[in-house]
Amino acid sequence: MENRIGNKIKPDTEVRTQKIEPDTEIRIQNREINLELKKQNKETDKVESQLNAEIGIKDGNRTEKATELLQKPEIDSDRFFKFIDSSIQGLKEYRLIVSALELGVFEALRTPLPAGDLAEKLGCDPVLMPHFCEALLSLGFLDRFEEGIDKEGEKAQIVKRDEAVSQDKGKSEIGSKSHDNRKKNGGAVYFVSELSATYLLESSTFSQQHYLAERLRNVERWARLPQIMKQGPDIVEKEPFFGEIVHCMAENARCGLLQETVKVVMENVDFTNVKRLLDIGGGHGLYAIAFSKLNEDLQAFVFDLPPVTGKTRYFVDKYGASRVDIIPGDFFKDEIGSNYDLIFSSFNPGGKVPSLIPKLAEALNPGGIFVTRQMPDEKMKSSPFLSLDWNLWTFEGVKKGGSGYSFENSIPFTEYIEVLGNYGLEVFHQLDLKDGSRTVFARKTT
Repeated sequence: MENRIGNKIKPDTEVRTQKIEPDTEIRIQNREINLELKKQNKETDKVESQLNAEIGIKDGNRTEKATELLQKPEIDSDRFFKFIDSSIQGLKEYRLIVSALELGVFEALRTPLPAGDLAEKLGCDPVLMPHFCEALLSLGFLDRFEEGIDKEGEKAQIVKRDEAVSQDKGKSEIGSKSHDNRKKNGGAVYFVSELSATYLLESSTFSQQHYLAERLRNVERWARLPQIMKQGPDIVEKEPFFGEIVHCMAENARCGLLQETVKVVMENVDFTNVKRLLDIGGGHGLYAIAFSKLNEDLQAFVFDLPPVTGKTRYFVDKYGASRVDIIPGDFFKDEIGSNYDLIFSSFNPGGKVPSLIPKLAEALNPGGIFVTRQMPDEKMKSSPFLSLDWNLWTFEGVKKGGSGYSFENSIPFTEYIEVLGNYGLEVFHQLDLKDGSRTVFARKTT
């Protein structure tokens, strides 16, 4: 269709479309805006939901943590803390005594001194020394008196202090109470107590200097326990080891064990018939020396390894034991002698090894007595600490047994006693001593 001037005319539909295009665009824009708003609202709702959830979690955590905070362990903590505190207290006390020895406190206080003078004499801190002395006092290793107090007053003070310590023995607060009661101790004069004078002074007959040195080496070994657990037991050289351990065992024996053992043996053996005695694995030889002193007709022999017998000679000479001879050797390989009326063995490493029994039986005269003293197996097995301690070290080429004081070729002590009978050694008496050891008496019947 054309108009009058010849132009074509568009259809009505096309015209209408052109007329409604602006409205449509507006509606489309509005719809898009609404969709965007709805999307934003959804995201807002989502964020709010997440926030609410997080707030709920936080509130739940707070409640849970509050409940956890008020919860007690099922196992009572007293047991744990008492054990730890007791162990550390023992370590502190041990270090106190060892430090006092290292510093020379006990030797210096053979002459009474105030803490200040003691600090100056030993080159120690004057502020710490009074506390150090009070700590030793609380353990009974020092005594003290106040300057200006007469003798009776001094004795009364010492008695009062000893009574207080005795009543509170074993309690860790002793030291703090003692210190609180003596804040005004400017005039205090300290000196060695009977305890330290007996066991810690070098000049004392019962000095335990070698014993303490051995204990210190043992503590140092335990300090390296993680290393030993990974690398295996320490390998110890025999000669230096025996040189020290013999003195250590001699000091221990002198403090009651020697006297008790000799008394028990003398009560159960007729020594009028004992003319020749062998102390096998005798180490220091104090048992043989003591027996020879109690029987003037007795000739005694101490058999042990060559590194040991040099130390045995020291004690033989010290006590003037002219009727005690020394036989160096290895009793598993070498001859031990013969015609003995009594063979004595105390904590002998071969004391549970059955292969040694025939040699012992052969060396005895008919009617002769074999006396062996060992720790019963039930006590060894009940002490895992002792078994661990025993196995933390060994000699080159030597394998130890599982329990304390045993080797790979050892057998239980009860079984060892039964084996004695197989070689004509009839057990006629067994006796437990104060230290927990057991002494067995057997007579050769054939």
